Amino acid sequence: MAKESTYCLSSDEIKSIIENAPTFRDRVIIEVFSRTGIRRAELRNLKIENVDFEKNHIYIKEGKGAKPRTVPIDNLTIMDIKQLLGNRKQGYVFTSAKSYPGPLSLKQINEIVCKCAKRAGVNHPNPGRNKINPHLFRHSFVRNALKAGMPLQYVQQIVGHSSIKTTIDVYGTPSQIDIEEEYKKKIQEMI
Repeated sequence: MAKESTYCLSSDEIKSIIENAPTFRDRVIIEVFSRTGIRRAELRNLKIENVDFEKNHIYIKEGKGAKPRTVPIDNLTIMDIKQLLGNRKQGYVFTSAKSYPGPLSLKQINEIVCKCAKRAGVNHPNPGRNKINPHLFRHSFVRNALKAGMPLQYVQQIVGHSSIKTTIDVYGTPSQIDIEEEYKKKIQEMI
């Protein structure tokens, strides 16, 4: 069985999930996951004061292992965050109606991601999994960034791996989709 990190969503699947989000907040959540590779807990803990709207980056105050980092973010997503916030200047970026002004729970984030994917008709690329989870967007971000030619060292810094060895160990093997695409190309030469 392939490692979980060899599975990822295609750019088209991610776009479809974003387009099928039932609310603007949910859409922005999927955009942030898919365009930054941040972890679920990092999204939950993201505060407005840690979003730099001038420099287009977010500051992860306490990532895994209590390590801070700065993550670049595209202009479209930063504008959507700004629109989502409206006049709010402090507090959590993604709040819960149940605990306002508190953050969404990890469970709520899982449910949002799963609901958006289901509405888009996108299934987990691993046939052994039935639900799409936030971490799949992290895997997809890394795989798609590397496929697009982003240097490994840059990806490592963005996703917050303390060592490039971690990035290589986790993402050094080809993705299942890449294997299947290459197979389809080469099988014609082989038969």
